[in-house]
Amino acid sequence: MRKKTTALLVSMGLLFGSIPAFAAGNQSDGGAQNVKKATEKFNSVIQIPEQSPQSKKVKATYKNDAGKKHKEGEVIVKFKNAYTTESLGALTTKLSLKTKKNLGNNNTKVVSFNKNIPIEQVLKSLNDSTLIEYAEPNYLIKPDAVSDPLYGELWGMKNTGQNIQGVTGKAGIDIGAEGAWAITKGSSTVVIGVIDTGVDINHPDLKAQIWKNPGEIAGDGIDNDKNGYVDDVNGWDFYNKDNTVFDAADGDEHGTHVSGTIAGTANTTGVIGLAPNVKIMPLKFLGPDGGYTDDAILAVNYAKAKGVKITNNSWGGGGFSQALYDAIKGSNSLFLAAAGNDGTNNDSAPHYPSNYDLPNIISVAALNNTGNLAYFSNYGAKTVDIAAPGQDILSTVPAWFGDYTYAYDYFSGTSMATPHVTGEAALILSKFPTYTSAVIKDAILKKSTALSSLSGKILTGSMARADKALVVQSDNDIPGIAFPGTSVTNTLSSTTDLDDVYSINLVKGQKVTVTLSGATGTDFDIYLYNSSATTVKSSANIVAYSEKAATSSETFTYTAPADGKYYLDVYAYKGAGSYTATVKTDAIAGAGTYENTAKQIGYTPSWSTVANTSTSGGSYATTNTAGTKAQFTFNGTSVTVTGLKAATQGYVKITLDGVITQVSLYSASTLYKQNYFTKTGLTAGKHVLTIEWTGKSATGVKKSATAVNLDSIIVK
Repeated sequence: MRKKTTALLVSMGLLFGSIPAFAAGNQSDGGAQNVKKATEKFNSVIQIPEQSPQSKKVKATYKNDAGKKHKEGEVIVKFKNAYTTESLGALTTKLSLKTKKNLGNNNTKVVSFNKNIPIEQVLKSLNDSTLIEYAEPNYLIKPDAVSDPLYGELWGMKNTGQNIQGVTGKAGIDIGAEGAWAITKGSSTVVIGVIDTGVDINHPDLKAQIWKNPGEIAGDGIDNDKNGYVDDVNGWDFYNKDNTVFDAADGDEHGTHVSGTIAGTANTTGVIGLAPNVKIMPLKFLGPDGGYTDDAILAVNYAKAKGVKITNNSWGGGGFSQALYDAIKGSNSLFLAAAGNDGTNNDSAPHYPSNYDLPNIISVAALNNTGNLAYFSNYGAKTVDIAAPGQDILSTVPAWFGDYTYAYDYFSGTSMATPHVTGEAALILSKFPTYTSAVIKDAILKKSTALSSLSGKILTGSMARADKALVVQSDNDIPGIAFPGTSVTNTLSSTTDLDDVYSINLVKGQKVTVTLSGATGTDFDIYLYNSSATTVKSSANIVAYSEKAATSSETFTYTAPADGKYYLDVYAYKGAGSYTATVKTDAIAGAGTYENTAKQIGYTPSWSTVANTSTSGGSYATTNTAGTKAQFTFNGTSVTVTGLKAATQGYVKITLDGVITQVSLYSASTLYKQNYFTKTGLTAGKHVLTIEWTGKSATGVKKSATAVNLDSIIVK
């Protein structure tokens, strides 16, 4: 089906062009908009007073190195086909090349060279080789954080206008935590990879939220899950190349602080994270002086191998790395990345990895508590996606000498903004586990709050709001809205309003025919999902569809195999305009005689039809197979079931509105048109009648005489 393979690509391909207009229409109070997008009246953008430039110096714990430093004597090389370092022949000898490690596949490797040879010469020689796809430096990468020990509160979660370092905040400039928590606090099945420094896994606000590898036995010295890492019980330390994901000697403050904002435990002490029920997978690759690209790649690959769908990446620096780009692209995850802390425009001075042009990356800028872009935050109308609280953020830090009483501190940076959005992504995935990275990203960017201070500075011009992203618009996804009557006319847009979803109640055996027509130049499709479906953002549980190319003239017919609520999705594959959808269903059977061949009777295999002129309609249905039944839904005050009685027949089970009756159909001689079940005095309305095989034979006859049959059903 086209939707399986292209719908999300289309959505993402049009995402950037549609966001500014959508963002401008978001509600300023974070509330849900349960109206049609095409007809809604947008509230104005929240107006943020311009802020005077800040002149105070901030003590920098970490800062990106503008010199693009790299590891001496090492490069990252991707070989073509099955070539290796040894394949380079004389060049291997000339440069003293040696393979040090593989980076997730056999083609991309870390290669050492003679340190006395300038790296520029080495890279030129390697990139000139026809055996190599690319060679690049192993860049030094550092956390994107600025630390400033200030007293305050968790304004990023809930900003009431409290004072932060002498600055009165603006109420409502926050991530919308309380509104989000009213919906979910996250699921323990959602694991967030924190690719960073180490994480203090014994911190009382983090200990319960640390991921445990189900495939590993702690302390046995064996690689139980055979992933190449021995005793990786809680993750891995790629910096020190061991399984200890926290090293007090390295500091490991940054990763601990980030983790607290994402998933700090909801308890009676310390702080609380935005998604306090999810798990944190510590993936350490940064040390006191930063880390290198090769270890970042290994961390990304580790998360992918463990099925992690969201990673937090509050780090950056170095130049463009094709190897890291490839790893992120193939990670099957949403990659939340800090935009950087140089106060510069990423559109003209790229910051990596946040600047990689990949659909699974969200680049995050930092806000202060007044709603202005933090003075240190990078920005970019084309390259930075969204903003979140990032200045003077209180969170967890490692303890001094084992005392966690004061193991909390205020840090500033896009590093602190990113975990707010990561927490939001974690809540969305918890609430909607079938959502893909593209759908989660779409929800975060679109369901945000526009701020005047961000207009023209970041792509959406908006602040992330978790409470908005968790509220499904009533007609945009399951459960949708009830289908109104027999037809509906509405509008769709492939850039701003992809789906209109309607619920339809069907009974077993009921046939539904759906017809769609749309405006000229549009290509709208229709899909029917069964009652097991949780979202129309994937193709799972589609039971019927019509998706002709280059037209909005669609139709399908479907017979319900079971009672339940079904969901009709009218989907904008291309274009924008109006449509009319018509739904016709078989009416619930009313008064009359229904022969065994009537379409209102739903059979569970295997029944057979036997022609016989002695029956009511010239045939009867019969079965002698376990599990078979026939179901009939009607509206009447009485019902009668007719059939034949014969020597081959056994007991039939009849259930009417949940009340069971068993009737013997045995007779030594064959008798036709027998009324073997009648019920009168029913209240007017829907009733469900089921006729089932029991496998029981009448007393004193052959055990094989167990067949049952149906000739007709009479409703009055």
